Amino acid sequence: MDNPVVILIENKEESLDKARERGRSWPGQPAPHPGQPGLLHRTFRIGVALHACGVATDMVVERCIRARAAFVVSPCCYGFVQNTVKFSFPRSKKFQEALSYKEHMVLCRFADQTAAEHPPERRHIGKQCMGLVDLDRSWCAEARGYSVRVMTMEPESCSPKNNMLVGTATRPDTTAVTTTTAAEEE
Repeated sequence: MDNPVVILIENKEESLDKARERGRSWPGQPAPHPGQPGLLHRTFRIGVALHACGVATDMVVERCIRARAAFVVSPCCYGFVQNTVKFSFPRSKKFQEALSYKEHMVLCRFADQTAAEHPPERRHIGKQCMGLVDLDRSWCAEARGYSVRVMTMEPESCSPKNNMLVGTATRPDTTAVTTTTAAEEE
C-alpha cells in the first residue's frame, strides 16, 4: 500500500497528545482526531482498536462492517458493556436465543475477573467468559458477511485482557438495517 493514511481516533486528550508526539516519526504523519469511531466519515480499509473499552469494541466493529473494512480489535473492560441507543446485547441471534440481557451482563461482569490479584481459578473463569462475549461479537459480524477469528495475544502481559478479534468481509452485508443520527448524515 503506497502512502497509507493513518487516522487516529481517541476520546482522551492526553492520548491524542502522545499520538501526535509519537506520530512525528511515522510515515504519512497520522492525523489524530478527538471523538468516536462512529463519527468517522472517511473511506478506510482497516480499522484497528487497542484497549477498546466496553462498548467501544462494538462501535469499532460496527463502523468497520458499515465500511466493509477489515478489523483488528483488542477488547477491554468487558464489565462496561451495556445496552446503548445504538447497541443491544447479546449481539448475535444465537446468543439472543440463549441468554437474556441480564444474563449477558452477568457474563460480561465475570469476563472482567482476570486481574492478577484474583485466584487462578477465578481468572480462568473470567478468561472463558471473555471468550464467550467475543464469540457473541464474532457471530454477529459473521451474520453480516464477515469471517472473524477470536484469539489470544501473547505474551499475556501485552494487553490488560489480551483477546483479539480479527475480521475480514467475505460477502456483502445483506442483513443490516442501519440507522444513522443527524450528526452522522452531515
